Amino acid sequence: MPTTSLDNIHSDVIQTQIFPRLDARSLSTVATISSYLHTLTSDQNLWSHICNYTWPSITDPRVHAIISTFPDGHRSFFNDSFPSLITQVNHHNSSCCNLDKAIDHPCPSQLISAVDIRYQSNNVYSTVEFTDITTDHFLSSNLLIKLNQDVDAISTPIELEVDEFGVNEATLAHLKHSLTLSWIMIDPSLKRACNLSSVKPFSVKKDWMSNDTHIRYDIVLPGCGRHEVVQCRIQVVLGVGGKGLYVREVMMKVMDLDCGGVKGGEFLMILQRAIMGEDDNVRRKVVDDDGERWRSMLEFKEMKRQRREMTKKEQDKWDIDIIMNYIGILVSFCFTIYFLQC
Repeated sequence: MPTTSLDNIHSDVIQTQIFPRLDARSLSTVATISSYLHTLTSDQNLWSHICNYTWPSITDPRVHAIISTFPDGHRSFFNDSFPSLITQVNHHNSSCCNLDKAIDHPCPSQLISAVDIRYQSNNVYSTVEFTDITTDHFLSSNLLIKLNQDVDAISTPIELEVDEFGVNEATLAHLKHSLTLSWIMIDPSLKRACNLSSVKPFSVKKDWMSNDTHIRYDIVLPGCGRHEVVQCRIQVVLGVGGKGLYVREVMMKVMDLDCGGVKGGEFLMILQRAIMGEDDNVRRKVVDDDGERWRSMLEFKEMKRQRREMTKKEQDKWDIDIIMNYIGILVSFCFTIYFLQC
């Protein structure tokens, strides 16, 4: 019985009938099978379609124009943005990006955030935020990017049965497995991007005062000092209204091991190193295992605990030294009075 190889199938059939039916991950795998398929998967229209479907926010004409300047257009953007950033926290030992040193990379005038939230397979929130990073306020203040657009205009309700008192425990567990978020940070000067979200929530909690639902997406990145790591935290607030839940607020901030905010200038250097893959402890990887996804966060929490204990010991030692000094002064004073009276 004669066999048919891929070479016998017309390229138009593969590109129009087969490739469009594949998801992004499968298409990336197909591209590695042979040089013939790799060539066919280089079609920019194909990757543009995949990227626009995966991240509807990038259909913004301004973002589309920037992605077109990437080395391989939408394919480069996909390869940058689809994998998660995984940091090997315990092996972080040599990275250091001192702010006093000159930045090797060109400094952009703005950073672009392309944010998409999906409930199961349905997109419920998409927006693009342009952040001016040339101001002294950005460079010297703690980083906080809050998406300021009209949420009602860009958010679709999440149709779940909730009452005026918010979600129950079962719904919280359901959201933890069903609500994914992508926050792609684009550096126009580097023509590169990366996804700063854990994709799946790290925690889902109910605020009993407001009945809102607070959802966190966290990743860990190397910090600006040797042996330092930082936590990139994205928080989504879901409110109750209409047919169920709706996205009320989305923001991102970056914190160090002491829970202090990372300044915009520091974040820019951290981001550029992550985007360019200049730290051996950070790698891009498509992660399916939640255990691997959260390992770096759990290690980060352990480092925070150790830092608190060390700080407490140092403070206790300092307090004891002060007390002993006061005791010494008091004893010296008493001896002085005693000898004067003699």
